Amino acid sequence: MRTSRPIWESTGEPNLVRNTASGRYYGRFKLARRQRWLSLQTHDRGIAKIRLADERARIERLRQSAADVAAGTARMGDLASLYLQRIEDRSDLAPRTRRRLREEVETILKTWPGFPTLPPRRLTRQAVLDWRNRIRREGTGFRVPGAKKVSPKINGSSASLINKCIDALRRMIDIAVERGQLTANLLSPRGLKLKDRPRKPRLPEAEVLGQIFAEIECAGGRFSRPAADFCRFLAYTGCRLGEARGVTWADVDFGRGILRIGGSKTEAADREVPLIPAARALLERLHTARQEGTRPPNAGAPEVDPKARVLAVGEAGKSLAGACEKVGIEPLTHHDLRDAFATSAIEAGVDIPTVASWLGHADGGALLMRVYAHHRRAHSLAQAAKVLVGT
Repeated sequence: MRTSRPIWESTGEPNLVRNTASGRYYGRFKLARRQRWLSLQTHDRGIAKIRLADERARIERLRQSAADVAAGTARMGDLASLYLQRIEDRSDLAPRTRRRLREEVETILKTWPGFPTLPPRRLTRQAVLDWRNRIRREGTGFRVPGAKKVSPKINGSSASLINKCIDALRRMIDIAVERGQLTANLLSPRGLKLKDRPRKPRLPEAEVLGQIFAEIECAGGRFSRPAADFCRFLAYTGCRLGEARGVTWADVDFGRGILRIGGSKTEAADREVPLIPAARALLERLHTARQEGTRPPNAGAPEVDPKARVLAVGEAGKSLAGACEKVGIEPLTHHDLRDAFATSAIEAGVDIPTVASWLGHADGGALLMRVYAHHRRAHSLAQAAKVLVGT
């Protein structure tokens, strides 16, 4: 009788096993009395052994961190390691949230010299305030992708980022309290966070946006036109960056004049957005180009695969920043193009709740009123001309 091959195959190397179905190597460890399986992301045995050694060293450091916390000798670097492990262990986190939580820890380590060796008892409220105020003044050195220098307005000094990092610090200290190294979390009371005022979008006039898109398209690169179309798509539909990447031709309904957007940020993110004239013209051009590039079947007109992505590129940050520099304005981000859609809709007279639904906001327009309900200079002047007092 023929027996099926086992799923896991021993390699003779301690803690290194191979999945016979996929051929991929895995490391097998025991941490906190639980067995953990870690994919080493390779089918090559030699590479797997190297990665296994690195992972074994990392887990040993994690075990030592836990022991140091229990013994009352841990440093903030140990608590950061344990906190990062908790992030990895949580099954309820979306990949985007997991990545953001990691980045908050990385920001703290990058901007706080000596943080890894700092004893938890020395992480006082005043120490956090000093760090917070310095980052608020100097930023983290963040640079918009594609920009040649750090922007004074987008440099990592936002209140939102700093407040999230403070939350991360509190959770690290919570671990020390749970394990008995500290008796209380001195960072728990209020007063550490900054007042978070949503950033007002910095948008050029509509004609300048058109110049930016033209600059991207005329750059002469292989993906210059797809990058320009990507930016136009964001400005004409209000999609978030990740949403735009996922749009397929099945999501475009020319008959009804709508675009179906599969969002992931909130329950309201899944939505239908009407195609404004500029969006329809862009999508019709892209659809025609895709048809012409498709080998026609034996009979009938060429068809476009409904599962195919609408956009040929997944981002255009570098092209966008370069075009802004040529036009002579501050670098714009992908999200600024979403802001441009919202602002243009408001200036056209669309009511706030409707624009909020187009953007996938779940608050009915509250955030929109605080962030987007402003007007560009030309529109403001045009509206002021309508005001008649005492005439």
